[in-house]
Amino acid sequence: MAAMRNTMLVAACAYVIAVLVASCARMGNPDGGWYDEVPPKVVGATPGERATKVNQQKLEIRFSEYIKVDNPTENIIFCPPQLEMPEIKATGKSVKIELKDTLKPNTTYTIDFSNAISDNNEGNPMGNYTYVFSTGEQIDTLEVSGYVLEAETLEPVKGSLVGLYSNLEDSAFTTQPMLRVGRTDGDGQFRIRGIAPGKYRIFSLMDSDGDYKLSQRGEMLGYSHDIIVPTCKPDIYQ
Repeated sequence: MAAMRNTMLVAACAYVIAVLVASCARMGNPDGGWYDEVPPKVVGATPGERATKVNQQKLEIRFSEYIKVDNPTENIIFCPPQLEMPEIKATGKSVKIELKDTLKPNTTYTIDFSNAISDNNEGNPMGNYTYVFSTGEQIDTLEVSGYVLEAETLEPVKGSLVGLYSNLEDSAFTTQPMLRVGRTDGDGQFRIRGIAPGKYRIFSLMDSDGDYKLSQRGEMLGYSHDIIVPTCKPDIYQ
């Protein structure tokens, strides 16, 4: 992958979806009850979601039903990146996380579960759930999103890390781990959350050794020449 073409979207988006469900009665024999199609819901967390001044390494998220976590190493994105993989356990109706890296001061942490969480019986995925907290007094809420495409074919690249660097030097991606990260889905789309105001360079990396920087000869790298400056402005959605 020699280059990356991205579309940077820095805006808050609201979607309103109306769903009409119709049902009717019919004669027949009982078939064992209704099939559960409802995904789990978050009912609480310690520390609470969007909590500030957090200094504890052990986190717990509680759900409305028994849950399971599918392949947390690949499906869950921690931001800032954790060089030592956190311990993640699904226990009954809870997910327990123990961070191994030292918490950074005045930093917004995001844990993007994507579709990793589902109910234990029917496997209904929760979908696009992100747990957020901060070690400082505020939550950083800016986002950067876009796409990673194969330079020669323009086909989407799946499973690539996409990271931001506040260090604007061209060689930063070889000496430092990414500051904030996301991962591309099947359409090549990524989203990086919890970004503070500032200027950033952006890179895509097929990271084979989990160090969040270009350190192996076979790792493919993509980049954009643009300096990314995420901003926000008031808007109204009806």
